[in-house]
Amino acid sequence: MKVMITPRKPDEVGGYLMMPLVANVPKGRPGWKMVKCPECGAACWHRPGQENAKATAVCTMCALKHGFGR
Repeated sequence: MKVMITPRKPDEVGGYLMMPLVANVPKGRPGWKMVKCPECGAACWHRPGQENAKATAVCTMCALKHGFGR
């Protein structure tokens, strides 16, 4: 399967915003704060500015599940 992942454009609406999982990025980066995924409760990172995206913010695994229709 070929999947193309590109940055969101300012005019895009909908979809899912992937929040990095703490399991994958244990230390995070400056400005990131640890939150729980609203769907599965996994620890993930909220990044500054993501609230400006017109998308539902979920952890990486939940976003991938939605993308593959599960």
